[in-house]
Formats: sequence, C-alpha cells, structure tokens
Amino acid sequence: MQKFNATKINRRSFLGGAALLGGFSPLALQMAATTANAQANSYRALVCLYLDGGLDHYHTMIPCDQTNYAAIVGQRSGITMPPRSALTPLTTRTSQGGRQVAFHPILTQSKRLYDQGKLAVVYGHGNLDEPITRADLEAGRVKLPSAVGSHNDSNAAIHTFGLEGARYGWGGLAMDSLQASNPDNLFASIGVGQLNNPFNDGRDVQMIKADTWGRATNISGLEGTLFGSSVASAELDSILRRGDMTNALDKDYLGVNQRVMSSYRRLGDAFAATQSLAPIPTDTTLPNYTVAWRDNDVLASLRTVLRCIASRTTLNVNRQVFFINMRNFDTHGNMAGDLEKNNFLRLDAALGYFYAALTAMGLENNVTLFTTREFGRSLKSNGDGTDHGWGGVSFVLGGAVKGGDIYGNLVDINPAGPGFQSINGPPISIPTIANQQYCATLASWLGVAEANLPDIFPNLNRFASTKLGFL
Repeated sequence: MQKFNATKINRRSFLGGAALLGGFSPLALQMAATTANAQANSYRALVCLYLDGGLDHYHTMIPCDQTNYAAIVGQRSGITMPPRSALTPLTTRTSQGGRQVAFHPILTQSKRLYDQGKLAVVYGHGNLDEPITRADLEAGRVKLPSAVGSHNDSNAAIHTFGLEGARYGWGGLAMDSLQASNPDNLFASIGVGQLNNPFNDGRDVQMIKADTWGRATNISGLEGTLFGSSVASAELDSILRRGDMTNALDKDYLGVNQRVMSSYRRLGDAFAATQSLAPIPTDTTLPNYTVAWRDNDVLASLRTVLRCIASRTTLNVNRQVFFINMRNFDTHGNMAGDLEKNNFLRLDAALGYFYAALTAMGLENNVTLFTTREFGRSLKSNGDGTDHGWGGVSFVLGGAVKGGDIYGNLVDINPAGPGFQSINGPPISIPTIANQQYCATLASWLGVAEANLPDIFPNLNRFASTKLGFL
C-alpha cells in the first residue's frame, strides 16, 4: 500500500525556498516578498490531468456489494481482482439503490481525500451529443456520437467537443472568455510535459509550454547544440536578437520569435525563484519510493504547476488553466499489473502530494484538479486486459469541491441490462452524464459566464442539467 508522507510540508517550509534564492534575479526578490495569500481571493485555476488511453473504471472504482462484486469477477476472467474483504465501500449521500463501490486498495490517498470531502467521483460520464438509453439505441431513435471507442475522436470529444483535428479546446476557449480577468494573458494557459492535445488553445489565448521538471521550453535550437554544433546554436540566437532587419516579413518574424524568447525568459525566472518550493520527498524508505516518488513524472509535472501558481503575481494572472498528460492507460493486456504496479501508485501519490502542497500555500480553495480520459473500458475482459469502452469515471479534487460523494448513478453489472450495450465488441457502459455537463461545471467555477457556456459546449442545452453540483 502507498502511504503518503507530506515530509513536513507546511507554509513556512514550502515558501522558505524563495527567500533563499533571492540572488537569482529581481523577480526572485519580488516573489520572496509575496505572501502565500496574495491575491488568493481573486485567483482561480483549473488543472486538467489527462489519463491517456482510457481509464478502466471498474478496476479503479470496484463494485463491492455482494451481488455486483460477484458479477464483475465473473466478467473478468484472467484479471486478478482485490478480494472483497480488502474493499471499503464509499459512503454516499444517495442510496445508489444499494449498490456500492470502493477505491482500489492502492488508492489510499484518493480514499482519504474523498473521506475528507476534498475529492468527488463523477461516475458514468462520456461522449454524448444528446441523452441516450439502451432502448433508444435499439429502437434507432438516437444516433451514436462520432466514433465511439476511437482514441483520437474520443480525445477530441472531451477536450474540444468537435472531431479529431478541431483546433480549439474548451480550456483555451474558457480563457478567451476570461481575458479581462488577467492583466496579462500570456501565461493564462500552460501545458506541462509531453503534449499532443488542443485543450489549452483558444482563438486568442494560446498555450505556453513548460517541461515536466520545471524548465521553460524555448525555441528549438537555442539551447544545447544545433545540427550538432554549439556555434550554430549561438549564431541562431544572435540572428533572432538582431534589430537591424529592414524587410517587413523579416521584422515580423523576428518580432514573434523575440516575444517568445522574452516570455520564456520570464517563465524561466519564475522557475528559478521557486525551485525549492514543495520539494519532492527524498525519503527512500517510503513504500514504492522509486515508482511513486523518484520517477513519478506526474508528481513532477504537478510540482511545475505549483511553481507556476506560486508565480501568479509576477506572471500577472488571476485565472489559469493547466494540462498534464499521464500516459499508458490503454490497458488491452496485463491490465492489473500495469495499473497496480505503476499507474495507481503514481496517480495516488501525486494527488496526495498536490493537495498537501496547495494547503501549505493556502490555495486549496483556489485550485481545482480534475481528471479526463477518452473513455472507460469494456465490462468483459479480453484475457488479461480490457478493450475500449464508453462511459467511465473521473476525479475532481480541491477545497472548493463538494467531495465525499459520487455524482452519477451506479448501475448493476449486467451486460444484458439497461446500462450496457455491445457496439462492435464486448459490452460497454452507456454514459448517463455528458462530458459537456462535466466540463461546463468546471468552467463555470473558473468564472465563465452562463451566457458563454453554449459557445464552448455546443450541445450543453440538450441536457436537463447544465451543471452537476460538485463545485
């Protein structure tokens, strides 16, 4: 089991590093003088943690009432499930018809945060253009959304609400509508780590990229070597800094690149001034230390997000969106091994660390983290894995979250029942909540006006409720 150790993170130790680094730049001195609560009342940020590949929700939130536990075990031959005696049913505000679920036993921090009312579970959401039931599908009264089960189209369906190739994501469009909230929108949208996703880009607001370990990503070729030569790299830098160009196209090209260089210098200064904040634990006796802490790219990416948030005053932002991609959830084989020995350990440690650090900063009510994924997975195993599904589960974490509850309805594990349908393969769960409802709830909390929601979420008004109530 992963036991979380905040390694004595508190407000003093979290912020103390900034004062020690004051010699780096005037920016560092300015940040050292900024208290943890500066502008806290007006600042808000969303952090999207994308579980790339499609999270198996039945292995994450395991049905554990006697009937449904037996049913899920029966559907998943070849996949080792935790014994029912190891599962602690979640307390919910609604009866859920007597159905119960439990976090996988490895997800100890997620369970603790849920019990503290800081984490909510959104169950059964997926790609929907309109409400759909099994009866509707079988009678031909409704059409399936585009390419159910396709990675690329389902990725687009939750981040752009368009088809593959759509240019604008709802995070960027939300920031477009909130431009007046920020003195400077250059750092309103930040992607961290390996990215291939349009979530951050709006029509006006564009993504700035930072790497996993808290370094500003600059123009390719300006750092290290170019074509194997450090001389070529220095020459490119010299050209981009020239001020004597007379051709209009040359001047515009240089102007764009110089603005990029300037923005990344600003972000680099911010990272230099915060490099001691929220240190990753170095206690090698922590359980699963190598996977959960030392090599945990998700935790490192969230630390980069924290450093950006700590720099909010100097970056001139009151509203921000962040995006992190956590890979390897396309578990067609060796599912239990991949999830339990790697992904769950990394995810759980990262969530516990992030919330502890936000609390130390005094910003737990100002930042909301949420997970997304293309889809859930199939009900029936394919051997030792599962195939692409439709509806699934996500987590929402933060002090503003009305946590300790499941939003959505648990269904009986019955492939012949109303909650499932076979679509060119094994039975998959039919969503009862639309991705657009889920994401509109988040965008509203960030500050997007009700009147602007239909422009970002085009089918939202087809659903009886436009917001789910977890914020």
